[in-house]
Amino acid sequence: MPDHHELQSRYDAMWQEAMPALARGDVACDAQLAAGNDPRRGLTLIARPSPRLAASFDAMLDTLSAIDPHQYRHPAADMHVTVLSLFTATVDHAPELARADAYRAAVEAAVQGTPPFTIEFTGVSASRGAVVAQGFPRDDTLARLRERLRAELRARALDGSLDGRYKLVTAHSTLLRFARPLADPERFTQALAGLRTAPLGIMHVTALELVQNDWYMSSGTLQCLDRYPLA
Repeated sequence: MPDHHELQSRYDAMWQEAMPALARGDVACDAQLAAGNDPRRGLTLIARPSPRLAASFDAMLDTLSAIDPHQYRHPAADMHVTVLSLFTATVDHAPELARADAYRAAVEAAVQGTPPFTIEFTGVSASRGAVVAQGFPRDDTLARLRERLRAELRARALDGSLDGRYKLVTAHSTLLRFARPLADPERFTQALAGLRTAPLGIMHVTALELVQNDWYMSSGTLQCLDRYPLA
């Protein structure tokens, strides 16, 4: 399990790579956000923040939106932490969704016996494409659950696109995506720096959701397939 120091090192590396680019306005604009109606679909196991934590995230986004209101901020209803993407959202989703029952069986087997767990959110990090809240699990429950999920998916030959973009080890929540060039790169990056170590709140995870989702976990297109209370 990655400890607090290792997770912070990952967030720091992400920050250090992104900041020089953002400071000069070099952001990776998400073209699909401008196009709307994302046709991509995936299956993902997620955890939801409490209303209190979502409100804390929203207040942080207010600070950034006051500087640049034209970026895409995730609505509170869409906020989440990804436990594991069973298959990454793609346009060619029909073959994978046809195996939804097998995916559900894998998740049910992996989740069984998992206790509730806690994630502490402190500060933000960023990439050229997004701003994230930094999450730090208080124990190894999330890491062990992810490994059980990977094992159950492999056992059922459902791991073809598993960890396709990167192996997920952090517990971040993506809160803002860049939809257009920054209006004022200097002010925006200064605001981000001011939020770098801000305490954001605690997430007590007592249930998980298996959802069919688009790339952005938009509530307008999301379908909850199963909900798993944690023992």
